[in-house]
Amino acid sequence: MPALLLYLLQVNVGLGLLYLLYQAALRQTTFYTWNRWFLLVGLGLATGFPLVGFSGLLPEKPQLYQTISRYSSNWQPLEVPSSADAAFDVWQIPVAVFWLGLGVMAARFCVQLASLYSIHRRSRPSSFQGIPFREVRQSLPPFSFGNTIYFNSQRHPQEDWLPILRHEYTHVRQGHTLDILLVEFVTLVHWFNPVVWLLRKALKQNLEFLTDQQTVAAGIDRKRYQFSLLQTAGASPFSLSASFSYHSLKHRIMMMNKTPSARVQRLRFLAATPLLFVSLLACHTIVEPSPPLMTESTAAKEGFLDPQEQYKAFLLKYQKVMKLTWYPDTLMLHLVSGETEKYPRTPQGMAAAQKKYPNLPTEPMFPPPPEEAALAPPPPPPPVNIDLPEEFQKRNPTVKGLSVSEGSLYVVFKDGEVESFDTTPAGLTAFEKKYGPMPPPPPPVRKTSK
Repeated sequence: MPALLLYLLQVNVGLGLLYLLYQAALRQTTFYTWNRWFLLVGLGLATGFPLVGFSGLLPEKPQLYQTISRYSSNWQPLEVPSSADAAFDVWQIPVAVFWLGLGVMAARFCVQLASLYSIHRRSRPSSFQGIPFREVRQSLPPFSFGNTIYFNSQRHPQEDWLPILRHEYTHVRQGHTLDILLVEFVTLVHWFNPVVWLLRKALKQNLEFLTDQQTVAAGIDRKRYQFSLLQTAGASPFSLSASFSYHSLKHRIMMMNKTPSARVQRLRFLAATPLLFVSLLACHTIVEPSPPLMTESTAAKEGFLDPQEQYKAFLLKYQKVMKLTWYPDTLMLHLVSGETEKYPRTPQGMAAAQKKYPNLPTEPMFPPPPEEAALAPPPPPPPVNIDLPEEFQKRNPTVKGLSVSEGSLYVVFKDGEVESFDTTPAGLTAFEKKYGPMPPPPPPVRKTSK
């Protein structure tokens, strides 16, 4: 499975856990500010965890996906891949569908930004009781984006202006546009997951609950405010904005009239927050591959294959090449047509070969055939140049003789085995500890005159 699809799987499982936990434990409480931060932090954790390695924090888990071995423990002869191995990678189909959907969602996002800019240019600045806004000409419900409120005062009686503008000013003051942009970006990327759309709706709905709660707490009459909601029909055509009449009015009015949750209900957050963290961490660790799956061609392109696998991937890509031969001064490519291309193994020659054949494999390290290794004669033992005195032979009956050569002392056994010691003080001490005192060297041979 490509790394992109694996990342999307990890993120969407995390987003599903976030939504289920929010719906089960927190949605019905009136702690809308706490709910807001729970959802924002959850979005950040779900999308960020797969980008960080946490495999060392938890015990090793069984992997959901088996990965190809990057390096082979035993050498095997190279085989030219058959035409069946060159089949189209089916994983590229969901990857292509993902990018297509992402492109459509990105185009939708850009169209909405362009529409907002067009409305902004056609509007004019105005204010009411100290609350600035942009007077729009189009027949649109009130909404806000960033630090700006867009309001068509001609569509509403003057007694409804203050509740509407107070509501939108709360959105502006608390920076709710950042929340909306974050969840819109998550939806843009993970457009294929229905849970993401439900999570998007839940986050925006909680923002409206929070704004309704704080608008009423600021001194706006509750009944007048609810009547203004009923009078303002229609939602904003822009999903990027916060709208006065957005989401179910019946549900919003019900939540405004609901008895505030008891403080003890905040213990839900103390349980839900660590549970979310551990669940996301465990989910990420279970599905984390090591190493990531990739096709041979992709791995060869990114340099993750050993020389043998690079060679196999190269023949798969350039099927006109039958084999490659590396000589000390020349690289030869034997073509299927019978021709041979030669490149000198110089920087210029290898650059020319690399230009014509990108991803040129490195030279495989072929081991010697087992027959040749078995027939290779063992190295001869060093010659015996120290005669052993009778006392030494009695202590060490298996020793045939001693030899000193190139700073080493060799003990030659009768069965042909050889043991070596350094001629340093430490090496001689080790020898004498095992075999006893070192025999004296043979006396020099005197030259006799004829």
